[in-house]
Amino acid sequence: MAVGFTLSLIFNLTPVAKADTIQTYGLAWSGAALGNGASATGVIVLDLSTLPNPSAAIGSGLSGTDYVDISSDITSLSINVTGSGAGDGTFTLADLAPDSSFGIKTYWNTKGNTLNMEGNILTQLQADAGDFNLFFAPPGPQGSSALQLTTNGLSGNPMAMTEFSPVVTPEPGTFSSVLLCLALFVGVKRLGGARSMTAPRGTRL
Repeated sequence: MAVGFTLSLIFNLTPVAKADTIQTYGLAWSGAALGNGASATGVIVLDLSTLPNPSAAIGSGLSGTDYVDISSDITSLSINVTGSGAGDGTFTLADLAPDSSFGIKTYWNTKGNTLNMEGNILTQLQADAGDFNLFFAPPGPQGSSALQLTTNGLSGNPMAMTEFSPVVTPEPGTFSSVLLCLALFVGVKRLGGARSMTAPRGTRL
């Protein structure tokens, strides 16, 4: 009874994580499917209050296209590239630079569809034939195809995106609530043990 009550409190006091106005996402790319050993992992923090979602209707984005540059909606960015030789390194928001073809630092295209920013962004972009790319100054990686970066300023190894999903973090107070419930559980167990030890025994005839 006490165990069930305590577990009920734990689950009821632990909130389900929701996307905030400022949301952190994990990123990853791999060259394995493209025949090379390069890979990259990183974290991007987006301001969802200003992020274009959907990106734009067909033909209404930058220069009459359906893509937009979301560099101004990124509050933090860090990408670490390994296994590519000359293109290895850590690249941040300050390293983004306008590419020679589009003149933009990022490429964001949801094909006019509204994405669920609490869900897996990569699978949604893949389903909608959308795109997300970054353009870093060399030797950083740059977008070379849909959902694909190529290391060392396009002269290195191509890497396909393998992750773009929210980093789930507990809401403030969640951890302390769980600790409180566990302490209550331990207290109830100890109280029950003490009562069983001090209970009067039956009288022998």
